[in-house]
Amino acid sequence: MPTQGSVLLSIVIPTKDRMDYAKSAIRSVLSIPCSELELVVEDNSDFNQLELWVRDNIADRRLNYNYFKTAVSMSENYDRAMHRARGKYVCLIGDDDGVNPEIIGATRWAEANNLDALVPLNRVHYVWPDLQLPASGAIAPGELRINPFTGERSFPEAEEEMRKCAKDAGQSFHSLPKAYYGIVRRECMQRVREKTGTYFPGVSPDMAAAVAVASYVKRMCQIDYPLFVPGSSGRSNAGIGGMKKHVGRLQDQPHLPACCEKDWSGIVPAFFSVETIWAESAVSALLATGRVDILTDFSVPRLYADLAMWHPAYFPLTMRSFYRALQATKRGVVLGTLQFSYRYLYVWGLRARSLGTRLIKVSSHTAIHSVTGLRNIEEAVRAFTEYLQATGRCFDEKTT
Repeated sequence: MPTQGSVLLSIVIPTKDRMDYAKSAIRSVLSIPCSELELVVEDNSDFNQLELWVRDNIADRRLNYNYFKTAVSMSENYDRAMHRARGKYVCLIGDDDGVNPEIIGATRWAEANNLDALVPLNRVHYVWPDLQLPASGAIAPGELRINPFTGERSFPEAEEEMRKCAKDAGQSFHSLPKAYYGIVRRECMQRVREKTGTYFPGVSPDMAAAVAVASYVKRMCQIDYPLFVPGSSGRSNAGIGGMKKHVGRLQDQPHLPACCEKDWSGIVPAFFSVETIWAESAVSALLATGRVDILTDFSVPRLYADLAMWHPAYFPLTMRSFYRALQATKRGVVLGTLQFSYRYLYVWGLRARSLGTRLIKVSSHTAIHSVTGLRNIEEAVRAFTEYLQATGRCFDEKTT
């Protein structure tokens, strides 16, 4: 196992009861020929089949694997995984995801340019064979799609990106520094933990970490070049969301912390959906890091109008929380109500034009390359690497 000082990048994978995905992800990452790489796997599965498989099949000292049988929440499992990372930089991926092997060169470039974070845009997507997305024009099972990318680089300010995220009610990362599908200096993540007691101060680890770490990132770069190969599988959050099953009561979500409902902020309606989980995670991260100045930018009217439109079953619960949320974010009742009404009518118009919007969206994001019949993330990463080699594309470490 590499010593702490010799690890440039720790790739962190939390997993639970998803052995087939995790095996492929582990093999894919460890196929990268680099002694400065560490792969951290924190396994919270009900049974130890993955542990036995690792013992019998993996002799690579770069693998830092741990099996923890006692059931914990998703955020706790992520926290345990991140705590064991030893690299100068860290990145977090799901157990059905992969990475572009050029990530090592990109991390060296980040270190050479004294960057606290590198934010690559996601231009690649793989769908596992067990996921059938219902939308027209959706990626087919076993397909890898590569969308256009330019390699352009910019240097956004983390503080400004936090405010953009708040103004969108936590519904977009914008260019926030992030550990999930991003590369962050581990020292910055450590500062989050010192301040809040955890690396992920929120129910959604990806959004919570991005908002929290932004207060400690001083220099960052966003690059339009794929360093990750995100995967969507039948049992992933992305897969469940894609099949429109991602809504319900908080108490019915076993992957959330047991105290989740009790500790809910009160700014976000207390039910489970993609929108509420992201919003609550952004709010929780801002509160935990003491950034109430950013919280005043949080767009309560936008969030509540969207929830009222897209989740009508929870309309009474949503509206019962609305005026309390306005007060908590120091928004006037009259102005907040007008903003809610405007947003609601706007979203209604979008919904009325949804068919045309979907058709436009599909046609305007046509992939420049597609590979089908891929059985797992290993094959998807290899297909992407072959595409880069065939087209002469590569991450340029010399560019500043």
